[in-house]
Amino acid sequence: MIRLKKAKSTQWSGNGMGTASAEWVVADDPTIAIRNLGFAWCAIKDNEQIATGSTRARLLSHLARKLH
Repeated sequence: MIRLKKAKSTQWSGNGMGTASAEWVVADDPTIAIRNLGFAWCAIKDNEQIATGSTRARLLSHLARKLH
């Protein structure tokens, strides 16, 4: 099971700009960032996309298979 920890909280970007989403990293390997990019969730390490999923749960499932 992959556990995540929040690296940065949701932040208000200013009047009319909306909010910036929270940033997540894998707890055991903080070099792997978890991001919501448009309609997909992505795991990114060293500026390379290493796994994707349509939901965060599906992404973590794909990422677990790749890491183990």
